[in-house]
Amino acid sequence: MSPISIFMQSTRIKKIKINRDPNVPVITEKELLANIPPHITYSAQTHYDFFNHGKSRFPSKVFHWNNFTEMVKNHNIDDVLKKYERPKITLGHAPVSTKEELTQIIEIQIINALTSKLNHDDIELCKLAENLLIDWNVVNNCDQVLASIALRTRRVLRLKEDDVIQAYRQNTGDFADNINEVYDYMCELGLKYSILTTYEYTWFLKRSEDDNSILLISPCQRTENNDPTILQSCNYLLHLSKNEPLMLPCPTVIKEIDYFRDDYLDYDSETFSGPSHKRLYSGSEEGNFEIKRFRHDESMLDGSLHHTNEDDNIIRGIMNWNKVIIKNEIGNSSNGIIYLVEYNGEELEIKFTERDDWRRADLEKEARIYKRLSNLQGIHIPQVKYIGFTLKGEKYVFATEHIKKTSRLLQRHKEKALNAIKEIHSAGIIHMDICESNFIVGHIDDKDEERVFVIGFYSSKDFKDEQHAPIASYHIYMESEKKKVENLFTQLQY
Repeated sequence: MSPISIFMQSTRIKKIKINRDPNVPVITEKELLANIPPHITYSAQTHYDFFNHGKSRFPSKVFHWNNFTEMVKNHNIDDVLKKYERPKITLGHAPVSTKEELTQIIEIQIINALTSKLNHDDIELCKLAENLLIDWNVVNNCDQVLASIALRTRRVLRLKEDDVIQAYRQNTGDFADNINEVYDYMCELGLKYSILTTYEYTWFLKRSEDDNSILLISPCQRTENNDPTILQSCNYLLHLSKNEPLMLPCPTVIKEIDYFRDDYLDYDSETFSGPSHKRLYSGSEEGNFEIKRFRHDESMLDGSLHHTNEDDNIIRGIMNWNKVIIKNEIGNSSNGIIYLVEYNGEELEIKFTERDDWRRADLEKEARIYKRLSNLQGIHIPQVKYIGFTLKGEKYVFATEHIKKTSRLLQRHKEKALNAIKEIHSAGIIHMDICESNFIVGHIDDKDEERVFVIGFYSSKDFKDEQHAPIASYHIYMESEKKKVENLFTQLQY
């Protein structure tokens, strides 16, 4: 049994079926599913509920599940037999300020409304305790998990009704991060169906029968929709999950995401079976090596990871250490010396360790911070080029583009530096090591404007990694760091 499965079995809270109260009126299935949950509002004092986007599997391709809505509408719903308890729909709520409050609303308006129907179908919705990725599992009477439901608040999933494929490609509102986490959970348990919801907006997910690395995503459904209602759509997906076989758990490979092929963007296909390119990920056996890449680094997203030719011996996204030319040492930090190197005709700044060096953990931490700041790469922080073990596994490398220095740090650069730190703070990261050596004034090429780049994230604090960190603590760190930047520039020359 996998670690996630063991964890799931030990922490899930199972609903206990109870006999129907004879005083509660019964209604038909059609009447039950016609209920529309009420609108909610968010409090102006909404707490920051940062979310930990960790490592996850990626679907090889993502397509529209365009016929989902029609399938829901065509699904047969009984309008004769009255056997379901009328749900107690609350008409209003206080403004939402935390995920816990939103979870309670989902429980009342959707989960409890479906419970009567699910009891007759011998399946249950079980709340998961201590699991920050998935909130409910759909479980049958043999304790098999059939599907999952993941809840995100508006602050975690900042997407409304954008085109889902375009939103996934661009990671609009962290949409791709959240989809990948749900997909990873589906792969781990061999699930075919899942639901991702913010209560106001809901997406229904399906892994394709022809290639289970392909993910289909329904159009966004608003809670106030009445044709179909959100209860109808949830009921239909749960019906599918009960009556269709589970898939095999995903093997230890990650399929490469081919973002830039035309068929990735436009086709609505449940029978698509195009080629896929497998990537190994971390393993304990000798010869296996970890491959990491960042979604926003387009140099790593341009197709397959096969060899370009036998002589060149380059795997895209993986550094061949034999081709690295170390030119000179340009800096030093607690997690390694920074070298200027030439690789495939390009100048890079690189830190590296041996495979078993204790400093590797520090490099991995810094890499996670850079991943969290992927939208700022090339703007306020250097662009990541290579991260992970080299081709033959002899080194662990962290390589970024080389910033060509144009000036030392001066007082006139204060506003640019403050703006960079502000953008880093907005992503939930506190730098924790404000000093002159961690600001670089320069440009990437001669055509680029002079920028202030921030480096040295090995000591940084990630508030999205700390789910229960008080918002007051975050603001204290943020204000303190802003003052440190201002104090630094008072000591610099004009």
